Amino acid sequence: MKRNIHFETAADWRHAAELVDFEPRRPTFTAGFALISLAVHVMDHRKRRLPVGRRSLEAHYGGFCIDQKRATSAEEANRQALSTPYGPDARTVRVAGRAGRSYALGPECDPHDTDGRSPAVVVWHDGDLFYLVASSRLDEKQLLRIASSMYSRVRGT
Repeated sequence: MKRNIHFETAADWRHAAELVDFEPRRPTFTAGFALISLAVHVMDHRKRRLPVGRRSLEAHYGGFCIDQKRATSAEEANRQALSTPYGPDARTVRVAGRAGRSYALGPECDPHDTDGRSPAVVVWHDGDLFYLVASSRLDEKQLLRIASSMYSRVRGT
């Protein structure tokens, strides 16, 4: 598989934290899926190196992924979480007391459908940090449990 120059692979969570300007949140509940990779978006579409403050971190597990990044402001993070649509029929949710939205897993589709099944998504913001958890295998309730577990880790572990 060809390496994507827009991302830098992090060896572990500690290394990932060195590549971004925020402390990444890790889930304590993963629905039985193991971490497969950590990737930091380090280069834009014009092949310019992104400043640390504009980078996002993607954590890929076998059945879901997590994206987290610092927005330009708390208002921007709020807009991305609560005003930007990530599917049809948004539901208002709370993730560890923070306002968010969830979207249901789409219906099974024809195996030849190039778009595939629309994923379940949970999005929220925590100040100027924006978070997204998505899966084409798990439902929104499981994703909400994963999202909430990102606040239950003891610091320093």
